[in-house]
Amino acid sequence: MRLVGFLVCFVAVLSSAAMAQKVPPQKRAPVDDPVFVFNRVCYSKVPNLDAIRDMATKLAWQPIKAGDLKKFTQIKEPEVLEGWDAQVGERIFRMAVVQSPPPAGMLKSFPAFEGGRTTSCTMVVDEGYPADVITSNMQTLARKEPVSKDVDEGFLKTTTWAGGNDKLKVFLVAKVGRHGTGGVLSVTVLQK
Repeated sequence: MRLVGFLVCFVAVLSSAAMAQKVPPQKRAPVDDPVFVFNRVCYSKVPNLDAIRDMATKLAWQPIKAGDLKKFTQIKEPEVLEGWDAQVGERIFRMAVVQSPPPAGMLKSFPAFEGGRTTSCTMVVDEGYPADVITSNMQTLARKEPVSKDVDEGFLKTTTWAGGNDKLKVFLVAKVGRHGTGGVLSVTVLQK
């Protein structure tokens, strides 16, 4: 499993470097690719919250205050809602984890997961990153075609990838700014 995670990270880094060469210099993605960071702090860890907490402790991430955390979920009373301002190099990425029983809307699509658990990790990407590079690098991370692409949600365009089996479902989401920069990256794992 760690080898697969390493390979996914490696492919994301290579893709990021390749994309940076194709983008004109004024739009070139920074070296600290947010999709690479997202993979390291969220995608490769979820649903293991202890791995994320350990990383937060070791790297001295600053906890997010309770009021700001509520913006990371629509679930009224999640079992777990924790977040941090994670410094990576000179940048700070705001991220949070949420864990709860599956919401009703999800159970409607996946009734066999009643009594299961959802775990999400979400990371905010500031406006210093081109949206097209973020989406392209998320496509490389997902390694499959999205189930929906560029769905208009007001200020954001959402692309979703989905996969899994009868015991586990994984949803990878990139919400990028309609104005061409920034967004939100998220992974949700539904398990029995």
